[in-house]
Amino acid sequence: MIPSLIAPDLIDHLQINKLRIRFSEDERDHYITKGEVCRIRKDVQRADIQLDPNDAQSARNWVNTLQSEGEFVYYKDKRDPPPEGSDLMRDLFILCIQTKFQKEAYHRLGNAFLGINATHNVTQYKRILLFTLMARDHWGHSM
Repeated sequence: MIPSLIAPDLIDHLQINKLRIRFSEDERDHYITKGEVCRIRKDVQRADIQLDPNDAQSARNWVNTLQSEGEFVYYKDKRDPPPEGSDLMRDLFILCIQTKFQKEAYHRLGNAFLGINATHNVTQYKRILLFTLMARDHWGHSM
């Protein structure tokens, strides 16, 4: 079986079994669970993703990093006043990101179609909407 075709749950199970074999039943690592592996994986990922323990500051750090790399970012913190004449609510949070790759792909695809999808509650914060814009390629598939 090709490893990349193995379901992620099966890979985790196989890897956990390999770990258990390396340790005797007298050692705590012999009894490691998938939940513990997932928690450790999240902690490791969080170290690369969360640039500050304060989420507002972490978001601002990401905005600064992306802007310094030349990416398009529009950011309005809940504490920032809305743009003059925008009629936006004062306590509205907005984060818009368009990478150079996304912009180039949209222009390469002929910028004839732009779809939008919205979902909510994708984070621990309630009433946060996530909007995704999608361009269609020449075969009608979204990117």
